[in-house]
Amino acid sequence: SQLVLAEIAEESAANDLDFAKASTLINQWDAKIKGELVTIAKAKSSVSDIVMNAQNAYTKARAYRKLVDTVFDRCERGSHLLSRELSRRISVAPHEKKLYKYIP
Repeated sequence: SQLVLAEIAEESAANDLDFAKASTLINQWDAKIKGELVTIAKAKSSVSDIVMNAQNAYTKARAYRKLVDTVFDRCERGSHLLSRELSRRISVAPHEKKLYKYIP
């Protein structure tokens, strides 16, 4: 459940970042300057405080999701190992009982 919550938080932060970039670009676009290029306007908007805060929030959410994903993968690997070991021991157990039964 923590992994799913981390994925949701990361997606939400990515959406917030996209919204911040777009709204800042629109708000900073100066229609009076005819020669202003889109790349310059995007560069100006990307250094705004709103976009920088949204970028930091997204980076933190992504890092947390990756951390939780790593923990989840390790736990899943461990559970598979235990399952295999239990299956192996259960399949060996009937044979061992037969061996011990005939020992005088």
